[in-house]
Amino acid sequence: MVEIKVTGNTPLEALSSLTAFATHCMSNKDVWNAANRILEAEQHEERKKAAAQAAEKAPDFPKDYDVAPADPPGPAAGETGPTAAPSENAAPAPAPASKPEDTPAPAPSGGKAPSLEDIRAKGIEAAKKHGQPAVKAILKELGAENMTALPEDKRAVFLAKLEGLGDGNA
Repeated sequence: MVEIKVTGNTPLEALSSLTAFATHCMSNKDVWNAANRILEAEQHEERKKAAAQAAEKAPDFPKDYDVAPADPPGPAAGETGPTAAPSENAAPAPAPASKPEDTPAPAPSGGKAPSLEDIRAKGIEAAKKHGQPAVKAILKELGAENMTALPEDKRAVFLAKLEGLGDGNA
């Protein structure tokens, strides 16, 4: 058991002493790293408990169970549409919209999305360097609440946006 006693003649003196102690601890790199590891371990345990509780409440599907979206219905008889052969007088289909310039293309990784471990490591590194709000803003832009909720198809974009933080692009 560890006990730390902070005293002072007034509440302000006690708060001042506590602040000085905390500042001293956080300026020591080893203490700061250890505190971060403890915090991450506690957060990991909380997420595991929450996931276990959610798994208990969720229906029991096989692991390879995947619901594919239903194919949209084809055009009605005599109509033209995306699945029907174009008629001679049908207007050509518009060119697909190009990607916005500010959205980086996913980095080529052999067709494989970056792992959650890579995402978390790069995200934590960027949060330390550029601040947690900058990383959270990128996650929000990509529609994810946190790094573990980031879909595989958006992980490469997330990493590219993290790299752009130093350039002021994100």
